[in-house]
Amino acid sequence: MSWRNLIFVAAASLTLAACGFKPLYGEQSTGAGASGPLAVEIALIPNREGQVMRSVLRRQFSGAAVANYRLDVALAQASAVTAIDAAGDATRRRVTMTAGWRLSPLAPGGPKPLDGRVRVVEAYNLLASDYANYTAESAARERAAARLAELVAQAATARATAAGWR
Repeated sequence: MSWRNLIFVAAASLTLAACGFKPLYGEQSTGAGASGPLAVEIALIPNREGQVMRSVLRRQFSGAAVANYRLDVALAQASAVTAIDAAGDATRRRVTMTAGWRLSPLAPGGPKPLDGRVRVVEAYNLLASDYANYTAESAARERAAARLAELVAQAATARATAAGWR
């Protein structure tokens, strides 16, 4: 690497650091005055998709040692054929997942629980191989569950912040 490139990289790094740039990935610490994520205990969610959702939700709400709130999620799933070829065979399926969530304070006499509902739709192509179809369906369900968990976390955090919870 030439000196000119090295000086450019150093100058760019200092410029980005001075403007408040934070890397998207990696460790990020919050200062004492910063408001971190809600301290939420995530209830168990049945099935494989529930495990994926719970894992994503635990990452979203990580950071506090003692939980002040509990998040319960009810997951519903449906699938339907969305495309048929000229021979009458299904060629595409859609997976729809809906999550009803309830965020409740753990302290007795706390504020009224918050609740909501979010929905995600994922689709996949059907092929001649049963294994390929199984794999595509599993991947679509896991993608939907992960995205659904992100939406639940966003909705619960937004509603709790608007209600003045911390």
